[in-house]
Amino acid sequence: MRDKKTVQVHVPYPYLVEKTGRLIDMGVNPEVFMDGFFIEEARAGDLERIRNAFAEKGLTITLHGPYADINPGSREEKTRLLTVEAYDKLFRVVEILRPVTVVLHAGYHERKYKGDKGLWLSQSLKTWPEFIERAGRAGSVIAVENIFEREPSTLRLLMDEIPSPHFGVCLDAGHMRVFSEVDAEEWFASLGPRVAEVHLHDNHGRHDDHLPMGEGSIDFERFMSLMAKYTKDPVYTIEPHGEDAMRRAIEAVKRYL
Repeated sequence: MRDKKTVQVHVPYPYLVEKTGRLIDMGVNPEVFMDGFFIEEARAGDLERIRNAFAEKGLTITLHGPYADINPGSREEKTRLLTVEAYDKLFRVVEILRPVTVVLHAGYHERKYKGDKGLWLSQSLKTWPEFIERAGRAGSVIAVENIFEREPSTLRLLMDEIPSPHFGVCLDAGHMRVFSEVDAEEWFASLGPRVAEVHLHDNHGRHDDHLPMGEGSIDFERFMSLMAKYTKDPVYTIEPHGEDAMRRAIEAVKRYL
């Protein structure tokens, strides 16, 4: 398992810019959240300063990209092209920050696609190759995250079609608890070494509450044991909402590492 020093902490980009020194003093490895607005506001000088400041202290950076109103596998070609445009802007940031991983959403929703996995897959395959190539040049891995997926078959289809080492999966424990209809081991057994990152936050099974580990009902002892059994040292990320939750989440994750 990864050392606690390499646990990433979800941090919105404006907070990161304002609190760079404070986060470095705390030893925080940031997972930088960049929505469309933050990407437009980001300046190359700030990004270079952030990259260098964390690297000098031996801290790592990962990145979580935009997801609102976009979908890399959208059945609507206009939406898919808007997604490509958004990702193009994001990868200009990636090329400066050079994060270890870039988390993006896979976009499959059973109801919206009426079970047509083939349509989602064919649309997805139009989107990803360009950005996987760019990720490789930046030394990054794209990790596509489960959200509403009820089981892992669509992500497995995508991984089988694109075997690049710069393309993998981000398994989100909270989303699995709320939306999955199969046991957690099925996710890990299906996706195994392609799991590049995991999101470690808790809930009670009804809402995606983003609680610190141990404050909900997810069995993290088992979750961590499944990671050890099936994956190859993924990035661990906590996603607290707010500074108080961040402190609690950092303390909580230590108990499991």
